[in-house]
Amino acid sequence: MKSSIFIFLIALANTATACDICGCGAGTYYMGIMPQFSKNFVGVRYRTFSFRSHIGQGYKPFEATRENFQSTELWARIYITPRIQLLSFINYNFNKQATHTGDKYIHGLGDIPLLVNYNIINTTRDAMADQRVLQHNLWLGGGIKLPTGKYTYQENASAVANANFQLGTGSVDYMVNTIYTLRYKRAGLSVDAAYKINTKNSNDYRFGNRISGTAAFFYVQQIKKLGLMPNAGVYYESAQKNTQYDVVIDVTGGHAYFASLGMEAYYKKISAGVNFQTPFAQHLADGHSQADDKIMAHVTYLF
Repeated sequence: MKSSIFIFLIALANTATACDICGCGAGTYYMGIMPQFSKNFVGVRYRTFSFRSHIGQGYKPFEATRENFQSTELWARIYITPRIQLLSFINYNFNKQATHTGDKYIHGLGDIPLLVNYNIINTTRDAMADQRVLQHNLWLGGGIKLPTGKYTYQENASAVANANFQLGTGSVDYMVNTIYTLRYKRAGLSVDAAYKINTKNSNDYRFGNRISGTAAFFYVQQIKKLGLMPNAGVYYESAQKNTQYDVVIDVTGGHAYFASLGMEAYYKKISAGVNFQTPFAQHLADGHSQADDKIMAHVTYLF
């Protein structure tokens, strides 16, 4: 694999952590591992994650739920100029909520983010690139999340148990992010941070603003025409409490830390990868919700 290829590990406003007693799925999206930074791509991803939640004290809650969120996504990156890239994800979601009264299912189009990133620093493009031992790459950007996913929650309705078990948030939200990659020969470090600013929806419900960040090490190994990139790191996400009619909602918000392990493979114009995350510290919804493991896989065409 050419030394000029950087692999970005970015988790931009990953799975939301603001919870109304149960787990979280409304309006979430995941950036994950990005293929070769200098190329356009289009691909398909699959991801799944779940939450366990309860109301009550000790080990005998009188109401409990388990929510599983699955998403199949069409994702793409297009370069407008060598320093400006557009990113978007069109996701179709399959959500399941298991409660003491039975199981509930919803599926459909989710919220669609549109992002623009600008390349501030890229030492692979300068005249001394071939002589540099260390390579740096810095991106700054942001964008908007469109309310394309259905949001039908009503406080007194029985269709779902909480406002998070939805296909979308019903609100227009905004994101800012930064990504920095440092590479020495075949090894490297990727660090990113992202902040998502949420607005109110038609129910005057506002999900708490969210921040996330990743620090991950990677190693590039070339075997003839096959490139392999194992990677491992730590992912953090946090959310403020939700509000409705400007009143703070209890048992929402929180934070979680995840250990991440993944593998990326590149062969000619095809990229494929898988990423696994497991929580090792968390405090969600005032301790009433617990995140489980997350899995993501993709197949992507580079051009």
